[in-house]
Amino acid sequence: MVTIRKTKSEDTPQLEALFQLTRQKTFASRPKSEFQMGDYAKSVEEDEVWVAEENGNIVGFVSTYLAHNFVHNLFVHPDHQGRGIGSRLLQTAEANLSRPMTLKIAMDNRKVCAFYERWGWFMVSAHEEAEKPYVLYGKD
Repeated sequence: MVTIRKTKSEDTPQLEALFQLTRQKTFASRPKSEFQMGDYAKSVEEDEVWVAEENGNIVGFVSTYLAHNFVHNLFVHPDHQGRGIGSRLLQTAEANLSRPMTLKIAMDNRKVCAFYERWGWFMVSAHEEAEKPYVLYGKD
């Protein structure tokens, strides 16, 4: 059974590994050098983080930047995708944010747009000229 809980400091090694692996598989066309150990900690240093845990293993996480009502990261281990874990993590994030909320989707990860749209998110704008091109999504 998968449980959702707030992260603890001892979760960091598992989260670093999950963050690395999932980004490498999701963004396979990007150079491997783009993904470094320590990226997870930098990415969430100002965020509230919730993890999905199954049998003592972290299988996903979501992080939110509360000051801007922003869903910063949502990652589910590739072996556990398609089981509703991402949906549960997103619902947890939404329950802890004020409205309106925003999130960014990397242009080279557009396949996840349908996931967010199922949950009522909508495209606000596209930023193809940004250093790291992205689509901004919102939800009221």
